[in-house]
Amino acid sequence: MHVETSITSAEDRDLLRQFAAGASAAAFDELVLRHLDPVFSAALRRVNGDHALAEDVTQTVFIDFARKAGRIPPDMPPGGWLHRHTGFVASKMIDRERRRRAREREAATMNTTPHSTPADPEWSATAPLLDAAMDTLPDSDRNAIVLRFFEQKDFRSVGAALGMSDDSAQKKVSRAVEKLRGILGRRGVASTGGALASLLAVHSVQAAPVALAGQVSAQALAGAAASGGSLTGALAGLSTTARIQGAAALVALTMAAGLGVPMLREPEKPAPSIASGTAPVATPVEPAPKPGAAAAPAPAPMDVNALVTAAAAEWRGGREGVAATAKALGFLSQIKPSEMPEALALAAAHSDEPTRALLTKNLLSHWAESEPREAMAWATSEAADAHQADIVQGVLNAWAGRDPGAVMGWAGKTGTVQRSRLSESVIATVFRTLAQDDPATALARLTTFSNPNERSQALRGILDTVRTDEERESMAGLIAAIPTDEIRVQARRSLVEQWARRDVAAAAAYVEVAEPAWERTRLMDSLGFTWLQSDPLPAAEWWVAHAPGPDTLVKIINVWAQQDPNAAGLWLGTQPPGPATDTARMTFARQVADLDAESALRWAESVADAPMREGTIDHIFAAWRGREAAEANAFLLKSGWPADRVERLNAKP
Repeated sequence: MHVETSITSAEDRDLLRQFAAGASAAAFDELVLRHLDPVFSAALRRVNGDHALAEDVTQTVFIDFARKAGRIPPDMPPGGWLHRHTGFVASKMIDRERRRRAREREAATMNTTPHSTPADPEWSATAPLLDAAMDTLPDSDRNAIVLRFFEQKDFRSVGAALGMSDDSAQKKVSRAVEKLRGILGRRGVASTGGALASLLAVHSVQAAPVALAGQVSAQALAGAAASGGSLTGALAGLSTTARIQGAAALVALTMAAGLGVPMLREPEKPAPSIASGTAPVATPVEPAPKPGAAAAPAPAPMDVNALVTAAAAEWRGGREGVAATAKALGFLSQIKPSEMPEALALAAAHSDEPTRALLTKNLLSHWAESEPREAMAWATSEAADAHQADIVQGVLNAWAGRDPGAVMGWAGKTGTVQRSRLSESVIATVFRTLAQDDPATALARLTTFSNPNERSQALRGILDTVRTDEERESMAGLIAAIPTDEIRVQARRSLVEQWARRDVAAAAAYVEVAEPAWERTRLMDSLGFTWLQSDPLPAAEWWVAHAPGPDTLVKIINVWAQQDPNAAGLWLGTQPPGPATDTARMTFARQVADLDAESALRWAESVADAPMREGTIDHIFAAWRGREAAEANAFLLKSGWPADRVERLNAKP
């Protein structure tokens, strides 16, 4: 049931300002309490109902929220930022196995009642696609839906957050829901706007595990402090239990590079002191047992052989499911750098080849996070030839996330042999990491690549860091200052393509006034091609209106006819016949010839230019006769075509 609340985003922003300015733990705790359930619910949908992984995503989202509090735009509702960032974090955790789990989950599992899958079949069909569909909405529409349904605010609060009246907020939400319904419809989920709104009101938020709120606050503050933020003092404002959790979390994050591994082994080095002056914390402090209850025995430490064996059991036969991978990585991440040669030798001796490859690759990736050069030296000299390329890529990815400049230096030292090992994923990781700290320098280093495809991957990494309108405007300004025409235009086109996937109206407004004019034409191509893939009719109308001519029509038909030839044909039929549309009609006829040769021939007939028309007919008919001679000849007999054309076609072999 939808519960309305009077809590406003203005209050959220005040709390965020308090926290960013003075590291107020109380303000951050309140923000966590307000937004924990929507974030956990979105994470749960993103990771396909895996509760443990959803908790990890939630932890990481709030750690990032604490670290980046001072950089969140003042006009951005915190809930909108959190929802968008939840998608980003969930995607990284699913796609990149080296992201270790953030904490030990056994206690949470014991204290949490599992949530059941919603019985509503409409919600079961909608939930897996919901958040990805929301990612394609403009920021203002996505924020409206988050405020109304995920944060369960009334229209007055939505309006206050978005700077509009109650009535305008209601209309804004209705339009946003309708846009979302259209996106879901194109992905196979049929619904009405009212039905979708009801589903969102009833199902979009479920309660997070009871223990998660305190853990999130402590871990987030500790994580922000460990990353170099000014939040250590905020630990003093937490409750005693939360302080203990936060201090332990800070030690664990500092030791484990923020990767969240089960602390089953003694640390290799003494844990650092908390900056507030408290004594060093060596291990997480467990709550005192209840009176009369026996204390749980501490888990026995595992040696290197046991850890490798346990990971191998999870990966037996090359099994790489989310749960198995998470458990295996948890074991491997406990192995110390000094133990890596022994662990790799044990992995190499494993009898099952797929398991052996997974063990080796992931051990080296973990090693690369602390000692990348040693890991790379082992990978390039000891790894089996059959898997060396894949193993080297794993090391490079881990190294790139830690020290992108060193990776670029390593690649440049020994020429093309090493350089060829910079795969697309490594290039994107290197430039994403560079751009997070210094986007101008990352853009300047695009000149490193003479290959446009490699440069495209670098741009993908850079633009992955652009999440808000403010960041996009800043990036557009930096790109405009690139002195090399080829690189500047490629970067602007990549920015427009990314922009169009998130807010096509804003991207169109940017392109329509872009200077110089010769670049504007190319930017229109980028916007048009991207827009056609999601909403072809308005895309085609916009493109023809702003760049009329035969070339534009051909570009539209080339893309649209592959997606939906019927819709493309209906639209092309509204364009006046004649020289301006001849090439597009010829293109369309050839594209649909394999689907419906008779219709293709009728389209070819509509071409005004005689040589183009007859050549197209000859080509389509010859191909049809080669596939289905009886059907083609029967059509020719009843076609009513001029005798000279029929005679010509019959004479062709």
